[in-house]
Amino acid sequence: MAEKTDEQQQQLDHALVMSIQADHKAGMQGQPLPYQLRSDAVVTSIVLVCFILFSYALKHGKKYVVQRIKSLFQYKERTSLFDEASASSNRYTFTLTLITTTLAGLYIYEYISETNPVLIKSVTNELLLGIYIGAALLYITFKGAVYEFVNWIFFDKERNKYWIQTYFDLISGASFLLFPVVLLIIYFNLGIQTSKTLIIFLLIFAKILLFYKSIRNFFKHVYGFMHFILYFCALEIIPLILFWKGITYINNILVLKF
Repeated sequence: MAEKTDEQQQQLDHALVMSIQADHKAGMQGQPLPYQLRSDAVVTSIVLVCFILFSYALKHGKKYVVQRIKSLFQYKERTSLFDEASASSNRYTFTLTLITTTLAGLYIYEYISETNPVLIKSVTNELLLGIYIGAALLYITFKGAVYEFVNWIFFDKERNKYWIQTYFDLISGASFLLFPVVLLIIYFNLGIQTSKTLIIFLLIFAKILLFYKSIRNFFKHVYGFMHFILYFCALEIIPLILFWKGITYINNILVLKF
């Protein structure tokens, strides 16, 4: 009887202690805020670096940059010896090309974050941004190398040099259109469909310009049209499809690994 009384007393003491202690789970659970690009310090840092690089290129090489962009809509049989763009350093083209690849990686990251939330929750933002920016840079570098090889086989040295310069001028010029679009996406909550439409429009515009420059540089005659179709599909359409397939494959690997 005494043992039963002691057991009941211990139960009462335990219940009293538990009632005094604060319940950390009491109250309404808060709802976590959704992930936003503008609140990501890494994204903000990348945008700031791009802005600084833009300022550098426009401050020190404004005349050079304007001249190269104008050359995209013009055609010359040969490069002039007095052409400042040919004699000047290519550091501004490299800087703007680097900005383009970085902004492309940022957009891919934003698109994936909207369409594949499982991946965003599983993998760190820094790793994903590094992968996408690196993939964009690798894609542009690989295409430049393929252009060099194919054009070296089929075309003369002067046309090959002119085409490589045109290609990187277009990539660097795309940064001026891509930068405001990315800013709208990050800081003004531009919808995914609207942003996707704008990016597709920029991509189509770039392909049309390359289409025009290819005809003027390589395929001036009517009988070369079929060769041009094969050239354009092999070096423009297929690599772009393979690039996106590669991004999808990398995402699947990351989801399985993490």
